[in-house]
Amino acid sequence: MQGNKRGGRPRVIDPEAVARAVVEHGFTGLSVAAVAQRLGVNQASLYRHIGGLDDLIDTGVSLLIRTADWPAGGTGWRDHLERAAWTVWRILTDHPGLILAAGRRLLANDELIIAFNRLCLELMGYGFAPAKATLAVDFVLDLACTTVLSRDFMLAGALGEDRAAPRAWAEHFDPRVREIITTASGDGHEEWFAGKLALALDGIEHTL
Repeated sequence: MQGNKRGGRPRVIDPEAVARAVVEHGFTGLSVAAVAQRLGVNQASLYRHIGGLDDLIDTGVSLLIRTADWPAGGTGWRDHLERAAWTVWRILTDHPGLILAAGRRLLANDELIIAFNRLCLELMGYGFAPAKATLAVDFVLDLACTTVLSRDFMLAGALGEDRAAPRAWAEHFDPRVREIITTASGDGHEEWFAGKLALALDGIEHTL
């Protein structure tokens, strides 16, 4: 039932419930109307608590980051940073459309900034200089984001509805390269990210 058709006190809209409704709906095709319907309120009531679609996206993203399985404990800097990168990758891959919906607002999300800062401090605890810690965290989290973003772009555009490779791939990729890129854009996406992350961590280790 929408709104408060029977009169009496209006339904209380809990911010945490709004965030859960966003995550449950998903970020693809997200709208104020869809979240209001899921909460059982009318759009006007919801708009009294949020500024619009961007606010809904932000609150859903914040919930996912705040409740994610971030690394903890002293298992070495490499394992710590690797698990943090996988945490971000899983948030993005488990929630299709999130990175496209959030866009550059993702970089201003309070919960992501808190997590980023915490990771920098944790690397400093492993002996990293502040500049090296910040660079390392930025590098691997960027890697997680851009890997998922490029795959999402492939699924949204280059690969088309039937997931077929675009004509340009057949014309300009060596067949061996085309096979690898096609696999990396599909079922081999997780393995592809693992390989890129290993290269990144090897590079960081080499510069210590």
